[in-house]
Parts: sequence; structure tokens; C-alpha cells
Amino acid sequence: MPVINMATTAWKQSGGQIHTADINFAPRSTFVIASLTGTIGEGTQFAGIVSVRSRPQIDGQEVTETFGGWEQWRSSVFRQRMSSVTVGVATGKDQAAKAVFTRYEF
Repeated sequence: MPVINMATTAWKQSGGQIHTADINFAPRSTFVIASLTGTIGEGTQFAGIVSVRSRPQIDGQEVTETFGGWEQWRSSVFRQRMSSVTVGVATGKDQAAKAVFTRYEF
């Protein structure tokens, strides 16, 4: 199965916050990877996949899967007919983090 499209999303943030972003696209077999590429400060910083939306059956309804709180976010997910992914970064007080999210469509 050849890769037909690849896209990345990246951002930096600081301070005690959880920031998420929804990325919507045409339904395709899709693999998403979350990477925390840099951190500053003590404590835990986290980047991951918050949820995905896909259509398990070709003629069925879309289903949203949510993976819980930031400590349970996934680092990678593959779904057939995925149409949306929500990614997130969590930082604590006096912390900064940079994350990159890469999407491969087949």
C-alpha cells in the first residue's frame, strides 16, 4: 500500500495548559504519529493523539474514539477510513514543549 499523502503539524507552548487541535481530511487509511521533540523545565510534558474519527464500515456511520486524559493519549494510531484526528500537548507550570504530529495517508 503506497503512501499517497503526508502532512505534519507542529507547535510550541509553555505554561500550565493542555492545548488540542482538530485536523480534518478526506476519509482514507491513515497512520498518525505524535512526537515530543523538545522540552524545557522540570516535570512532565506530553504530546499525543487525543481522539480519532473513522468509518469502520464503508457504508456505516463515523465513529469517534477518545483515548482519555493526557496521560493516556496514544503515540500512534492507524485506522482505515479515518477522517479526523485530534492531537494535543500538555505542559505544566514553568515548562515549555514542542511537538510534531505526522499523518501518512494510504
